Amino acid sequence: MKHDVIIIGAGIAGLSAAVHLHKQGRTVLLLEATERAGGRIKTDSYQGFLLDRGFQVLLTAYPETKALLNYSDLNLQKMLPGATVLFDGGTFEIADPFRRPAALLATLFAPVGSLKDKLLTLWLKNKLQNATIKELFEQPEQTTLQKLASYGFSSKMIERFYAPFLAGIYLENKLTTSGKMFDFVMKMFSDGDVAVPELGMEEIPKQLLHKLPKEAIQYHKKVINIQANSVFLEDGTVLEATQIVLATNACEFSKAFYPNQKSDTQQVTNVYFEAPVAPTKKAVVVLNASKNKKWVSNLTVISNVSKAYAPKGKVLISVSYNGIPTQDDTTLAENMKAELSQWYGTQVSHWKMLKTYRIAYGLPNQDSVRDEIPLSEIKITETLFICGDHLLNGSINAALKTGRLVAEAMKL
Repeated sequence: MKHDVIIIGAGIAGLSAAVHLHKQGRTVLLLEATERAGGRIKTDSYQGFLLDRGFQVLLTAYPETKALLNYSDLNLQKMLPGATVLFDGGTFEIADPFRRPAALLATLFAPVGSLKDKLLTLWLKNKLQNATIKELFEQPEQTTLQKLASYGFSSKMIERFYAPFLAGIYLENKLTTSGKMFDFVMKMFSDGDVAVPELGMEEIPKQLLHKLPKEAIQYHKKVINIQANSVFLEDGTVLEATQIVLATNACEFSKAFYPNQKSDTQQVTNVYFEAPVAPTKKAVVVLNASKNKKWVSNLTVISNVSKAYAPKGKVLISVSYNGIPTQDDTTLAENMKAELSQWYGTQVSHWKMLKTYRIAYGLPNQDSVRDEIPLSEIKITETLFICGDHLLNGSINAALKTGRLVAEAMKL
């Protein structure tokens, strides 16, 4: 039996390709090596808690998610615009006063930078809202640190807000990520909300999967080779297809067929804690801007964002560290608690570590990014195509877009 289209990998890009091909009337077969779809976006149920594999959010202004997802069915739970910042002298709040008026005075008097810095932030918001995504990605390449300097932000503003804020988005601390990505991300924050589905981030791939026939996916099917129209599985099975889509992460397997792919990745470690009392009542990200920080990049009381993430009467805290440390899980958790005790005191001694995720592939390298890709790069051979966020930029939007683009390129 020869299949119409075989898609290798049921992450967000592969699911997007499958949905768009299905809309064309094509018959697709997704081969997923693990036990369920979603790729890097998965949510585990553990001791009554919902644990996303790494702290993740959905930016509702993403064009591709607006076009493909049903936000109402996801029952999105929004985070507050802005952030709480931990620094060596205490804490402060910073937010867009137009979207969060209650934080106006706190933002004006926050020890984060000069009045000029704060006015620059509002100017930048207006500039980016009036720019198109195409214009942002057509700019010359420079690092985010260079981009911030070119906008005129002071070193204090960068150190106390932008660096810790962007470290949680980029999963790297030196702001070497492309300045194009900075503009794009800030535009998305300005144009929409930051949210999570009520029942966890995996509701996103689940919703995409529901757009396909049940027989469109097979699990525990690891592909070890592709030759012409043949797909070779680890169990010895050989499948034939008219067209094939490679929708895996940027890895050694895919590099064999797409040699120019980015192989560097950003790594992150995510530790979940159960607590009897929340360290903050706000549904907001908490950034660590301390000059002495070592173990904590940011934290979020995720059960403040969606109550469904934790059993009734319990609190779920997500703490992130950029990179993968050598310490064991217990030692890492104790180090995180010790670092946070300077702001939260003895309450951290009551935090119980639930689970730790060491994520070797958090994001593809983003020193150079784009939002468009020529057909010649999507089409590897006459029958083999490729999609994935590593082709554009590290975002849910890019993953979905490459899936759509590959489906358009495959029209017979």
